[in-house]
Amino acid sequence: MKHISLFLLFLLFLHPLKAQNAAQNSFKTAMDTMLKHPENYLAPVKAISGIKTDSTDFNSLNTWLQAMMTYYSFLGDYQQVLFYSDNRFKDQINTQKVEYDTTFVKEHTFVNADAYITWQASRQQVIMINEAHHLPFHRAFVLPMLEQFYKAGYRYLAIETLEDSLINQKKYPDFSTGYYTNEPLFGEMIREAMRLHFKLINYEATEPCNVKTNDPYYCSRFRDSIMAVKLAGILKSDPKAKLLVYAGYDHIHEGSETSWKKMAQFFKEFTGIDPYTVELTRQVEHLYPQLNHKEFAAVNKFKHITKPVIALKDNTPWHGEFVDATVIFPQYLVKGKRPSYNSIDGLRKFYSLDSLHLKIGQFVQAFYDNEKPGYRIPADQLVISDSENCLYLFEGKYSLEIKNGEGALIKKDIINIK
Repeated sequence: MKHISLFLLFLLFLHPLKAQNAAQNSFKTAMDTMLKHPENYLAPVKAISGIKTDSTDFNSLNTWLQAMMTYYSFLGDYQQVLFYSDNRFKDQINTQKVEYDTTFVKEHTFVNADAYITWQASRQQVIMINEAHHLPFHRAFVLPMLEQFYKAGYRYLAIETLEDSLINQKKYPDFSTGYYTNEPLFGEMIREAMRLHFKLINYEATEPCNVKTNDPYYCSRFRDSIMAVKLAGILKSDPKAKLLVYAGYDHIHEGSETSWKKMAQFFKEFTGIDPYTVELTRQVEHLYPQLNHKEFAAVNKFKHITKPVIALKDNTPWHGEFVDATVIFPQYLVKGKRPSYNSIDGLRKFYSLDSLHLKIGQFVQAFYDNEKPGYRIPADQLVISDSENCLYLFEGKYSLEIKNGEGALIKKDIINIK
């Protein structure tokens, strides 16, 4: 049960314990299903898509939508991820219009974000990068930079979702590694960190928040303080260490508009070190373009970017509130094609499935051949459709498994990617 406990604990921070309906229990339903069928990524999606929702019950509907976008991200269906994510904001979809900030484009130059961030790595002791948990391309963006971080002297990689205390003794991640690490690109990021000999750090707060208070942000603040204490402990034992922190959303913010004091704020207070904070979660595409930020819309329309960028003015990076730099991502959704981020900046090779003559609805998973079956995280996977059917894989030996629409094995083969 440990595998689901941390995420359920976080949900309890947001929603006090009380009787919940099926939609409010969407995450538990999905996690219970995946515990029974850890390699069947279709099963939790089917389980929660069958839950009836009430459009007038906003909180329940919002939880269900978050569960759907999360488990579709695990499955690798990017369009469905954006669909369920955006439908949390139906009022804005119906009332907003697409906006472009053309002045922003004229006043800034745009540089490759990975090069800029790794240049900063040589100048900083602590860098904090955030992600949106439902967007796998954030992991695809960070993965190629890990080698440059290591060359710059970083030896510790702290990852919020890690749960397995034995992760540094393992040869590869598996179902017990964490919650979001079950997403294939997150699994690949962990494998790359292991290959480079980073020491992986679990800093999630496991302590329960039992204080009764009217402050709605108390438990969130408590959680962030515990996370900061654990991160500060690394530098207490190794004062000259360089630390890369990978967190979710606002934990890296160096300020707050509410009483929710964030992890980065506590960290600076505890250590005296001002972390360099990099925002990935704001300037990303939406299925409904009227939800796009005006800077994102303008940069993609007029600069036609194909890689993530940072906007510079007088050599200073543009950024959102409470961070040091904000990354602007390209548009990845192309009709009939798998999103290009799956190639991980061209490091993974295109592997067509056309010669297998598979049927629509069948499920294909590629597992590393040296990883023990039962609790593996796929390197890549795909539900066969009438669009582009391919996988993206690093060089290596894989077990290619063909399954039916229920996730039951039909056949498997060994493939070598060279």
